[in-house]
Amino acid sequence: MFQTGAHSVSYMAPASGSGRALLAVALIMALASARAGAQTPEALGSSPPTRTPPATRVTGGVINLQSQTPIAGAQVALLGTAFVTASDSTGRFAYAGVAAGTYLLQVRAIGYDSQRWIIQLAAGDTVDYQLELTPLGVELAPVIIEGRPAPFQVRLQEFEQRRAAKRGVFLTAEDIRATKAATMVDALRGVPGVRIACRSGTCVVEMMRSARGLCRADWVVDGFPASQSGTPHLPTVGIVGVEVYRSPNETPTEFLKSDSQCGVVVIWTRSSL
Repeated sequence: MFQTGAHSVSYMAPASGSGRALLAVALIMALASARAGAQTPEALGSSPPTRTPPATRVTGGVINLQSQTPIAGAQVALLGTAFVTASDSTGRFAYAGVAAGTYLLQVRAIGYDSQRWIIQLAAGDTVDYQLELTPLGVELAPVIIEGRPAPFQVRLQEFEQRRAAKRGVFLTAEDIRATKAATMVDALRGVPGVRIACRSGTCVVEMMRSARGLCRADWVVDGFPASQSGTPHLPTVGIVGVEVYRSPNETPTEFLKSDSQCGVVVIWTRSSL
């Protein structure tokens, strides 16, 4: 008997030369089989490769709301990320390799009102959006260079003025980084007068100091109203300031809607400042 790894081969001594030749062939085949078995992934202790979640592809077109014609050269950006591009001559744009998550999509073009949309992407999705911009309808005034503060400086000054008035709760970019918050839900945990209610992976932000008792907060992103559903899960990447007003009485008038009955969460992103 010959031992070959985990295999053994039994034989009887042949009586003739031809028998010895046959025996040699049989032994060679047995050794080859044993070596092949030792090279299997199970024998080598290897594991199957880890699958990387598929990335999402985002495409779309930017068009004039009134004429339905394409808008070339529009800036299309996923705020807080490196995904910034411009629409081509047919109004089309595309992003590849976007991770799953919730994003704030912003579109700007000369002669049109800028627009923002909250989008939710799942892993492996291929989505296509038709984004409509409203023409301003007026001739742009000539550009005059004057020694005035830049828009980001004005907004930052206004943010600090409201913060100094001590109405509401304010979070700076440093405060958000210190908490290691990944989304707005994480950033608002522990804020006095604010309650986070989550169910089946979806969270809402409720105010506890309203005359109505618990109520869902309104949201404002870069000065524009935003949805109550998607905004709480907005990533904190690119957010430079947050203002939390827990009742209408506490909220500055510029952030109140005509039918406001609850508090407001105001978000400022790097793009706005």
